[in-house]
Amino acid sequence: MSRKRKKSFSKTEKRVSSKTVTADPSEAGPLVEPGQQSSLFPHASRLPVELLFLSLLLIWTFLVACFPLRNMDIWWHLRTGQLILERGTVPYFDWFTFIDYDRPWIDLHWGFQILVTWLYRWGGVDLLVLTKSFFLALTIGVAWYASGRSLPACWKVLCWVLPVICLSGRSVVRPEMLSLLYLAVWMYVISRLPSHPRLIYLIPIITFLWVNSHALFVLGLVVSGIFVMDYLIRLRAQGRFGIDAPTDSLSAVTLIRAGILTVIACFLNPYFEQGVLFPLTLYEKFSVDQAFYSVRVGEFQQPLDFIRQHGLGNLFLLSQVLLAILTFCSFIPLLLSRRVNPFRILLFIAFTHLALKASRNTAIFALISGMILCDNLSDWFRMTVSRTEPEPNGAGAGRSFRFFGESFLKNSTSTLILLFLMTSVFTGYWHQWGGEGKVLGLGEQEAWYAHGASKFAGQPGMPDRAFVSNNGQAAVYIFHNGPERKVFFDGRLEVNSKETFQLYEQFQQQMSYNTSGWAYLLEDEDGQLPAIILDSRFSRNEINGLLNNPQWRLVFADPVAAVFLDQKTADRLALPLADPTPLLYPPGMKVIKSE
Repeated sequence: MSRKRKKSFSKTEKRVSSKTVTADPSEAGPLVEPGQQSSLFPHASRLPVELLFLSLLLIWTFLVACFPLRNMDIWWHLRTGQLILERGTVPYFDWFTFIDYDRPWIDLHWGFQILVTWLYRWGGVDLLVLTKSFFLALTIGVAWYASGRSLPACWKVLCWVLPVICLSGRSVVRPEMLSLLYLAVWMYVISRLPSHPRLIYLIPIITFLWVNSHALFVLGLVVSGIFVMDYLIRLRAQGRFGIDAPTDSLSAVTLIRAGILTVIACFLNPYFEQGVLFPLTLYEKFSVDQAFYSVRVGEFQQPLDFIRQHGLGNLFLLSQVLLAILTFCSFIPLLLSRRVNPFRILLFIAFTHLALKASRNTAIFALISGMILCDNLSDWFRMTVSRTEPEPNGAGAGRSFRFFGESFLKNSTSTLILLFLMTSVFTGYWHQWGGEGKVLGLGEQEAWYAHGASKFAGQPGMPDRAFVSNNGQAAVYIFHNGPERKVFFDGRLEVNSKETFQLYEQFQQQMSYNTSGWAYLLEDEDGQLPAIILDSRFSRNEINGLLNNPQWRLVFADPVAAVFLDQKTADRLALPLADPTPLLYPPGMKVIKSE
């Protein structure tokens, strides 16, 4: 190429570069020159392929999350939402138990509860299942655009396979499904701040919605705190140590204003400062009281303890471990090339800490790790391509070869992988690999909830109190009979105390040992004993104990649960001894038949 022609080409390239950076400054990364950015990553040519992969990913995400309802907490959430709409107020003290009735109830879930109540009225359980599947797909869609902007779609879609598997393991109808979406939107806003700084004022709006939906709103504050730390580190580094200077588009004044509005939004909940401090109460349960709750509540168990007990045979746990390893390793090539991103490093450390503290945090870890992995690989890809970019006279031919040759092979491979994953869901193999008894479908998990026992125990003349074991089935009783009839203990750890939990376990043990001294402790002022409702799968020892206790009579039994009344109450209601045969072989459990 002649010297004159080279100068002409350079001027043209600079003009194109200037227009591109002005149109979308966030696309101009520090690893690629502006002119290269314009030629290497043309959005117009990537759009059809990216939409194809994103669509396949979201369809698969929706399918793996679309299984029958099986979480217990949804029933007390639904009853609470119904009562909030009827009474026009949120709860401030417990509505559903007869032992902790005077304990404060900080119900930050009230927004979620109203939402699911409306959905349940419009479409029942089927609409709840479809909605939570839609929310998970929407979360992944937002996270897709919040990360890995320069990563080819065929690679990017594979990066999201492991996070989707991890998230699908906890894809249930609970407030967490909103928290994951809020967190993804929060990250999307942060990713767009260099080019659209005014988006930062969406953060207070998200905070207001989040604090009135779930106590995990504190995660957004954690992300924002890390973002501010990243800003200060970049300001201090001034381009040294492989750390880029902070963006000029976002001023300190804007950060302070948005921060003040965000703090104000935290207090805009029905409980004011008590609502703001409530996440500390939950954190105490899986930190200070970790030893107590981890052996009693599965989601409070540390993942490392689960691995020691059961190994890595579980599909979801294995995916979490692989995702953590891949995300950690994705930092190495960037650090070796002196490309340091304090925000991602601090984010990974913070959410890894949360995931190691309790299994319930692995979903949020998976979401954050998926975005970090995509961003790190995106930087690595830009850095690698910038080093291998052909000379200008062969640039067009190189791009054409990558698109029609190598990229075609990669696109086909990624497409086949996604089609295989979707086919596995339709054929039932996917849920077999998961090993949790799930199936593709709507409605409720078969014989999962004690509806029959709860309705029977709620008939006129029955005791207005109940002792329900396991505590998850207490939510079903609450849905059908609360708050007029109350339970001893249920799964709301934000209400029930550690001491109540211990007393509840003592009653369970005494029932199992066929002792009689525990009953008088459950009498009300009139000497009335509560109804005893026992889950046929998880309370078999208690069922055997009461069947052999002459003071109690089995008055109802189906494959899901048994109802016992004291003999005096059973005689008063003229209830005969029920046939215990349906309790012998609970659905979903392998019971060894005795010889």
